Amino acid sequence: MPTTRVLAIIPARYSSTRFPGKPLAVIDGLPMILHVVRRTCRIRGVDRVMVATDDRRIKEVVEADGAQAVMTSPSHRTGTSRIAEVAERQRYGIILNIQGDEPLLPRPGVERLIETMKRERGVLMGTLCSRSRDRKALLRPDVVKVARGLDGNALYFSRSPVPFQGEEFLWHIGVYAYRRRFLLRYESLKRGPLENSESLEQLRALENGYPVRVLICRHRSLGVDRPADIKRVEKILKSV
Repeated sequence: MPTTRVLAIIPARYSSTRFPGKPLAVIDGLPMILHVVRRTCRIRGVDRVMVATDDRRIKEVVEADGAQAVMTSPSHRTGTSRIAEVAERQRYGIILNIQGDEPLLPRPGVERLIETMKRERGVLMGTLCSRSRDRKALLRPDVVKVARGLDGNALYFSRSPVPFQGEEFLWHIGVYAYRRRFLLRYESLKRGPLENSESLEQLRALENGYPVRVLICRHRSLGVDRPADIKRVEKILKSV
């Protein structure tokens, strides 16, 4: 198997407690899932892009735009589980998990993450964060914060405020890179009390003793968790 070929998978679930139909929410005249797909297709180093969904409406919108989408089981509890179903049938060495609610996906940061995975073969899993001084965001549970060690690996991810230096904290960005072999093993790892209490699946790696490399990028993303987030994203899109 080519160990450096990269498959980007975008998990897109229609049902959401806080925001039903979120992938099809219109942002600046375009369904959110298409913003994510188009940005992902422009990332240097990605060999193929696929959307993994449990809803035919999402699949039809993606395919009408000329991109590829596949149906996955509706029983998946997490996006990682959904992309693992797709990755198991594909022969790529590196799998990118691009969250479907990241319409401001920071392309330069993702490209650095790909380069790191290709260069450092010992890294099994990596993700992104950016620096922030937004005190209100620090207190919001839908903004995931990360504490990072001197070796560049994650110490902890949390929805609560975490220790930080000076006025800045590290704002986690919903993008992950995995070695395919590690991703396929991930589902069999035990869910620990930290993952369950925080509802953050990346903590499964830490609780089972696997390091997660965290790269700091200059460009901050803004995920869409609630309908109110759409106006904030549109404002940013119109300013660039």
